[in-house]
Amino acid sequence: MPLGNDPSSASEVSRARAALEAAVEAGTNWVDSSENYFDTGNEALLGAALRDVRGAMQVCSKVAPGAKASGGGSGFRPEQVRSACQASLARLGVVVIDVYLLHWPDDTGVPLEDTWGAMTALVDDGLVRTIGLSNYDRDDIAACHAQRRVEVIQTGLSVVDYLEDRDLIAWCGEQGMTVTIYEPLAGGVLTETPFDQVRAKYVGTPWEDSGYFRRMFGPDTGPRTRRVVDGLREIAAQLGISVSLMALGWVLRQPGVASAIAGSSSPERVRANASAADLRLPDVALKAVDDLIPLGPAFA
Repeated sequence: MPLGNDPSSASEVSRARAALEAAVEAGTNWVDSSENYFDTGNEALLGAALRDVRGAMQVCSKVAPGAKASGGGSGFRPEQVRSACQASLARLGVVVIDVYLLHWPDDTGVPLEDTWGAMTALVDDGLVRTIGLSNYDRDDIAACHAQRRVEVIQTGLSVVDYLEDRDLIAWCGEQGMTVTIYEPLAGGVLTETPFDQVRAKYVGTPWEDSGYFRRMFGPDTGPRTRRVVDGLREIAAQLGISVSLMALGWVLRQPGVASAIAGSSSPERVRANASAADLRLPDVALKAVDDLIPLGPAFA
């Protein structure tokens, strides 16, 4: 999503291509998008940027049941799911989507079994390779898995957010599902950027009214978030690594986690984040991070 949304802008396409090439060179082999991101603009930009990227890059995208803050959605009726997939294929400029997910649960009354059946048909017809669910609970995941194997799960996790999902993530891993994590850096909180500077970029925007802002920067939660960030910086400094790598390394070592999405348009940042895959954190450091977690905003 941070790569942009304007395929008509040569500079934006060039910037996205540079970041994608850096990712490939660093060993990253997939990129995440959705029809919901910028009202399909992110998919279109990726399609333009990927055409000239040297090396293989798998694409994960999603169909959404309706509109949310980042854009719209096609809907979850079977015919809508198929139409959305075909439109995503055209925007991305590929003949098959490697990973295709339901972006979040539908609340309009479309039976999940019908929507999942439509996703299954996309695999059977060769339009997508693997299917999965994003932002779903265990009961829905289990119901879909009983109908047709759920291959990929996407959910959030960081040392300061989505911590209630750890049991779900571990269970999904035990079922053989590939779990991908979004927001492992908590929207920039768990980076080298000063805490107040991260907070300031959300103030005065629609995000200031979001659940994310309240969880990270609220009157009760903000001081607790800062306390964890400060503690994480100390642990990272002792290991001679950045707080970003410390945060990513912790997420990648959680039971069930296969990969994490760390979005950036900076080739240098992309390369740095990718190195977390090879990071081997000592047990003492992992325990120190675990000891920090109860001090965080989720426990306010």
